[in-house]
Amino acid sequence: MSSNNKNFLKQTTKLPDESEDIYKLLVESVYDYAIFMLDAKGRVKTWNKGAERIKGYSAKEIIGKHFSTFYLKQAIDEDFPAYELKQAVKVGRFEDEGWRVKKDGSTFWANVIITPVYKDGKHIGFSKVTRDLTERLRNDELMRKNKELLRINTDLDNFIYTASHDLKSPITNLEGLLTLLNQKVEQKVTSDETKIIHLMNTSLLRLKKTIGDLTEVTKIQKGLEEIAEEISLHELVKEVKRDIEMQIAEADAEIEEHFGVATLTFSRIGLKSILYNLISNAIKYRSPDRPVKIKMNTYTTEGHVALSVKDNGLGLKKEQQEKLFTIFKRFHSHVEGTGIGLYMIKRIIENSGGWIDVKSQPDQGSEFIVHFSHP
Repeated sequence: MSSNNKNFLKQTTKLPDESEDIYKLLVESVYDYAIFMLDAKGRVKTWNKGAERIKGYSAKEIIGKHFSTFYLKQAIDEDFPAYELKQAVKVGRFEDEGWRVKKDGSTFWANVIITPVYKDGKHIGFSKVTRDLTERLRNDELMRKNKELLRINTDLDNFIYTASHDLKSPITNLEGLLTLLNQKVEQKVTSDETKIIHLMNTSLLRLKKTIGDLTEVTKIQKGLEEIAEEISLHELVKEVKRDIEMQIAEADAEIEEHFGVATLTFSRIGLKSILYNLISNAIKYRSPDRPVKIKMNTYTTEGHVALSVKDNGLGLKKEQQEKLFTIFKRFHSHVEGTGIGLYMIKRIIENSGGWIDVKSQPDQGSEFIVHFSHP
């Protein structure tokens, strides 16, 4: 027999004599689980590294104390620790999940398994294994909230779509009736009555525009489900300029483009909506005291791409900026609008994992910075 085989046999024959020490060493070194022994009355007899990490007590501080030390006052008042031990003896094993208390008074969500231990047929105590499942509980709660938000968003989109669709018909009827009324009384009304009819028409048009914008919100949401594609920013901005060329011409707006990142991988509908709203808002909220100048650029920062659209318009106060992306929120009443554009931008970019910032000062202009998520 080779010397290697002799050494192997020699090592294995020692294991039965050393197995208790090896097992003890193994249990004490486990870091992810609190594994310890209780005597028959529930006092702590052993303490491993995992127990010290999870519960915060050193072995010297906890050995000899009753394991109810780890329980909330309500559980102790209801004699729950004693119930656990009784159930473990009765059934052969007790498992539970609930809040437990650390040395510093903080709580954690624990999975607990208690098993009775016998020697020569006599009950001598319990083994107790505890896992800290706080992170899992948080993740489960987050997933539940995300599902609930998804359901609420879906219900909201369905409501908006249905409401806007159902309101189109009566609004069209009202438009027709007002037109007919105007034709009937055109030569018979006073100037004050003509103003009233004009105000009615204006209010109806605003309502129609608001409903149209609500419909756009649901379209944008459906557009976000599009597969992302690589898009040339120069080409898409050119397309947006064609759509609002009358606004650009009327304001004599100067638009500068410096795209350090020339292409973006994104939903085409979503990106076009972002560009359309930012550029048209820069023109819409221009200062009457100076020509319109809009500077657009893209760059890489902290591993992601940012799109900046900066104008020299009216600007916003700090308190206004905090409410800027709220749906239907408007700060300049002299300009037509429903306050839905920036809300849509925020929703588009956040649904894709990005975010939007704003820097602005009154009468100095505003800069909107859209941060796209990592590809």
